Amino acid sequence: MRKIYRNVPIIVCLLVVIWISAMWLLAESQEIVFAQDQDRFITKREFDRVLTLQERQPIYMKGAALTQIGELEANQPVAIIGEDEVYYELRLGSMSVFLRKGYGTVEKKRLLAVGHTERLAAIQAIQKTAVYEEADLESGIIMMLEEGYRYPIVREEGDWYILKIGERPGYIHKQSVGMDAGLPVLVYHQVLPIELMTTMISTVSLESFERQMEYLADHHFETLTAQQLYDYLEGRLVLSNKAVLITFDDGLLSSKEFAYPILKQYGFTALQHIISSRTVRAEGEQLFDAEGPLQFFTAADIKELSDVFQFEAHTNDLHSLNETGKGVALQQSKEEILSDLQQNIAQVPAAISLAYPFGHYNDDFIRAAKEAGLLIGFTTTEGYANMKTSNYEVCRFGVTEKKSFEQFVAYVEGDITGQ
Repeated sequence: MRKIYRNVPIIVCLLVVIWISAMWLLAESQEIVFAQDQDRFITKREFDRVLTLQERQPIYMKGAALTQIGELEANQPVAIIGEDEVYYELRLGSMSVFLRKGYGTVEKKRLLAVGHTERLAAIQAIQKTAVYEEADLESGIIMMLEEGYRYPIVREEGDWYILKIGERPGYIHKQSVGMDAGLPVLVYHQVLPIELMTTMISTVSLESFERQMEYLADHHFETLTAQQLYDYLEGRLVLSNKAVLITFDDGLLSSKEFAYPILKQYGFTALQHIISSRTVRAEGEQLFDAEGPLQFFTAADIKELSDVFQFEAHTNDLHSLNETGKGVALQQSKEEILSDLQQNIAQVPAAISLAYPFGHYNDDFIRAAKEAGLLIGFTTTEGYANMKTSNYEVCRFGVTEKKSFEQFVAYVEGDITGQ
């Protein structure tokens, strides 16, 4: 009996070890089952560098200047991917964001992390918005989103949207935000003083254009580049709710004469889609003639106006219609379209977008655009640019004198109900 009692501590220790091992295996199996149930959307992973703050700190994105787009709460660990002398770098969705150093500790740690994700959509923060640890309003808050920005989400589950921050899943209650309809992309062609207008087709008066640009400036809109639009569509960029992309098609000299000074006055930029075979119809500086044939930018104009216009593709010599009213490109093979686009891009080498002539395109046109290295294809279908459609079928709102000022405001403010 004494031997049995003497062995009791050993037996108890063995039982404790067995129980702990069983609980650990159970926990691991639960994590595996959880991951399998979520299609491995969320798994537990070990990260070499995990930042935990001692106090709440702003999160910034970098552009021309630092912009605060949220706040990370204290005691909420996030994986970091880099650092410099001043900032830690981490990911929000697929974009880099930054936190000032000096307010936390960095260590190796295991976190619940978001696995493979694809772009899904974006939400609009209409007020400061909490991002929770779990799909539960009683759970801890990871971060706060700033009011007035669009944030990419990677999944929705029931009453919740899921955002990826520092590799972790963060949960946003649907009732606290709005779904982002997409970015307004405006397309202009001809801008003329009203007394020089002979048609309203593809033309807007100088007076209307001035009023529209003044509205954008007064309501603090920012104009975007083609690259920013692409990054937004790919879920790699947080954008202001007051963002708009202005585009011009054809490279008409009237946009130099009348639109360029107004855009420059307000500090706005715009895309100008160039038909490169038409830029050789004249050389050097031209005098604008509203009563003569249409005039197009020359190579000199393209160089001179690059502080406002970003020059993009609109084909070299495919901007015409056949006898049935269809774009001639639709009769071309993919190889023929590609050859034309390569000639076009030779004149606008920084181009990453294409405006399809007359909005006409097909699968061969898209394949040729991809092979030419273009990332965006603009159509003439009216609607917002968002992640629901292909990057090669991006919608725009056509602006002509036929459109009312109220319609313009509805387009840029994201409310086209009843328009």
